[in-house]
Amino acid sequence: IRIRKDRDKNKNNKVKQECCGILKKEERILRLVTVLVIFGILLLISIVDFKIHMIPDQLNMLLFLAGIWSSFVFQEITITGRVVGIFVVSIPFFIIAVLSSGGLGGGDIKLMAASGVLLGVTGNVFAACFGLLLGGFCGVFLLLTKRIGYKECFALGPFLCLGIAIVFFQINFLQ
Repeated sequence: IRIRKDRDKNKNNKVKQECCGILKKEERILRLVTVLVIFGILLLISIVDFKIHMIPDQLNMLLFLAGIWSSFVFQEITITGRVVGIFVVSIPFFIIAVLSSGGLGGGDIKLMAASGVLLGVTGNVFAACFGLLLGGFCGVFLLLTKRIGYKECFALGPFLCLGIAIVFFQINFLQ
């Protein structure tokens, strides 16, 4: 009887190990699909903003929903951090937009709110900094090469999206 119990115990351990292996594989696939969806949304936002200088609310809502979904797949960021992340960059962006009479668009503000759900507080701040630095360098380059005038505007969304993508990848894969 004892031999049979040991055999059953080994059989159960083998089943548990196989089950865990499947879950890890499924988890990797789920993470990959989530990353592809998020990067696809960011790419679409970048293209649309580059072409028409406007980020549609529907695309920002998609990113917001993807951020909620990512909280189940990537649990490195707390729910509290994600909620506070909504406001930590979008409120200063809103103040800048009001004070600068349109220097930042509403789509950029909503983009950073949606990315707050995705990246949390610290990640959203870093993404905004990366995006603004990249956008600033590009703006200076465009001004120096006289491709745009001093009063002309250019799309900031693609640079913010690049900053979001860089920070998202760093948070979820390089830590």
